[in-house]
Amino acid sequence: MRPVVSYIIIAVVAGFVGASFSNAPDIVDKISQHLSSPPADPAGFWSTPAIKGYGEIHYEADVAYKPAVSDSNKIVFQITKAENRPKDPNLGLQRVARVVNLYVASGVPANQLKFVVSVTGDGTPAMLNNEHYKKMFGMDNPNLKLISQLREKGVDVSVCDQSVAFHHFQHDWIDKSVTHALSSPTTVSTLENQGYAFLSM
Repeated sequence: MRPVVSYIIIAVVAGFVGASFSNAPDIVDKISQHLSSPPADPAGFWSTPAIKGYGEIHYEADVAYKPAVSDSNKIVFQITKAENRPKDPNLGLQRVARVVNLYVASGVPANQLKFVVSVTGDGTPAMLNNEHYKKMFGMDNPNLKLISQLREKGVDVSVCDQSVAFHHFQHDWIDKSVTHALSSPTTVSTLENQGYAFLSM
């Protein structure tokens, strides 16, 4: 009797598996459609309250770990990469803009933010002035407008002069809006010793 029951169970399982495989193309199509066309966000879902047009945020008031005016609000950000195309602003800088937007949306005035950006490594070309960026990439530097807005909110954007030398850039090829720092490691360590939090972007 047991062999008969076993055969029945095997047949049922095989039928279920076979039916699942026959439906597989439909399931794949449904998943692909969902991933390729995400639902549209309602108007006002994303905002850029401090750095206009950069670092979009979706702000929720009733959440934990929000920045507060009573905190020191001292952060040193380190950017070491160029993760996107030369025609787009560096993603690390855009992430810094997002943090600024989040702090301001949480009620911390921009003039109370003590933010320093330290750019090094593959991120260094983003600090070039327009003339030399254009020579290198054949287009205007898309980072300069973002750097300008960050500076308007008191964010000090600096470049590692060791990386400038490593890239064989001249000192004056770096845009005048950017602070020359001895190095990125010494920028980070010096500011951490002064109580700055460190964020790798």
